[in-house]
Amino acid sequence: MEQLENKYTGCMLGAAIGDALGKQNEGLNRKDILMTRIIKDYGKAPAGCPGEKLKPGQYTDDTEQMILLAQSLIECRGFDAGDFALRIARWGADALADPLRKKLVGPSSSGAIARLNSGASWKESGSSIPSCGSAMRAAPIGLFYSDMDEVETNAALSSIPTHNSGEAIAGAVAVAVGVRCAIDGMMCSDIIREVSTRASKYDTDLAKKIELSFLVKNDEPDKVFTTLGTSYMVYDTVPSAFYCFSRHFDEPENAVIEAANAGGDTDSIACITGALAGARHGIDAIPERWIKGLENRELVEHIAGSIFESRLLR
Repeated sequence: MEQLENKYTGCMLGAAIGDALGKQNEGLNRKDILMTRIIKDYGKAPAGCPGEKLKPGQYTDDTEQMILLAQSLIECRGFDAGDFALRIARWGADALADPLRKKLVGPSSSGAIARLNSGASWKESGSSIPSCGSAMRAAPIGLFYSDMDEVETNAALSSIPTHNSGEAIAGAVAVAVGVRCAIDGMMCSDIIREVSTRASKYDTDLAKKIELSFLVKNDEPDKVFTTLGTSYMVYDTVPSAFYCFSRHFDEPENAVIEAANAGGDTDSIACITGALAGARHGIDAIPERWIKGLENRELVEHIAGSIFESRLLR
């Protein structure tokens, strides 16, 4: 039980750490990153990056939304779309009014938040843009539910209030299912098979690209990231994260570093990679320097422990 709880903590911390590391390179070209600023530790993002005003070790909206989802799961004792939509709407209004955080909220989420706060139903508020906003936050679904059908169903539902396209829903399913598989100790090939099978129900192209990410895991990152893409679109971020996870399946630190230097939407790629790697290896495999320097570390650890306790009471 202690080892299992360590995996829950590793997943939540891994996601937040990946986000905080990756935010330093968000929007930058991979070629420029490799020439001037390979990221291995916390620091400030350069001028012009969305997270330029954030402190070293401070995470972005990726982790903030993940925390919202986790808190909703804990307090509602399961996923409640109405409750989660209310939380997202309140959080979004605050984030968009904050000069430090406004640039971090993507266009899909911003539009959905505006519609929710204008009175739209959560069933109709989601954007049709196939971006990765619901995938980057989906890890807690894979922690809370142990039955894979429940993971899939609730991950899909969790996407709808902000991201209602088939691709985005498939991305959320892929991440949540991947986390559950990693928690359960499945081998990499089996994780990819389960993830792609579940995701294919919502978008076959994304499922095929996740399969490809595993097939090319031994190919050089420059080539693979060019092929898979690293934009904020879900069919780029999610496969690239699974590539980093698969390539460094037994080396979680290297997986997150690879993701943080991928180029493009590095905070989301590294956030998803960190969640998967942390779920597989647990907190003990995460470098202490990353844990100590993380913003709100105690809050993230507390939420992870609360999810672990909550699922035992179901």
